[in-house]
Amino acid sequence: MTSPSASSTRCTVLSAGTATTTYHYLTKWMHALIRVSRATKDPVYLGWAVELARAAHAAFTYLPPSGGSKRMCWKMSIDLSRPLVPAMGQHDPLDGFVTYSELQAAGGGSPHLDLSPEIADMAGICRDGNRATDDPLGIGGLLFDAGRIAQLMDRGGSAHLDLLRSVLDAALAGLAAFARAGSLRYPAEYRLAFRELGLAGVPGLAGRVRENPDIFGRGALERRAEALAEYVPLADAIIGFWVDDRNRETGAWTGNRDINTVMLATTLAPGEFLAV
Repeated sequence: MTSPSASSTRCTVLSAGTATTTYHYLTKWMHALIRVSRATKDPVYLGWAVELARAAHAAFTYLPPSGGSKRMCWKMSIDLSRPLVPAMGQHDPLDGFVTYSELQAAGGGSPHLDLSPEIADMAGICRDGNRATDDPLGIGGLLFDAGRIAQLMDRGGSAHLDLLRSVLDAALAGLAAFARAGSLRYPAEYRLAFRELGLAGVPGLAGRVRENPDIFGRGALERRAEALAEYVPLADAIIGFWVDDRNRETGAWTGNRDINTVMLATTLAPGEFLAV
């Protein structure tokens, strides 16, 4: 095995000791480091986030041997030395583009925090991608990304209005399919809390778009926000279900206690997690 670089070593530490690491785990660490940097007013955490972004990007993106534009791997070895699942995660390019844009905005134009090349790569990879999914975890990721795009637009960032429309369309299609499936009627032992709780991002995103017509305009985006608001009761029902102590006594909860607890905490204080 090749010896990991300093940046790869940091990625290894942050990946919590599993045999593999996936790209979207690392982007969540990048976002968390941004939040810590803001809370502590210490720029060192932002620097770590940018370092992690560069290391992850270099490892997960590649040019196909047959030519063409860059692609991404879904899973890498924990030292980021080799791909383990070469197929591309459906939402990873979008997640990367939004997270790098968030980092770029947080960096305030500092040259040593610049991620312009990485952002350009991700913009190319995620262009015209199919984002539709009925998986609640995937829908939650779309809502998280849409919320960050909206906030970056609110702050005068470089996120695109067309991209926000596209992500909201995919999220709405996914929410409709998920609601039709009726899985929320299942008992707790047949449900995975961490997959469902990402849908709790619905209320804040719908409100932000509706309450800021000067930024998002009226018409198409406003209609999407109204459609999104129709799923607020569904999000509330999911939170209410998992707040109930009795539903957290099943093996489905205890077997995934750490991630379930973190996800439930984000729904109870969503502004701390969702903020850019």
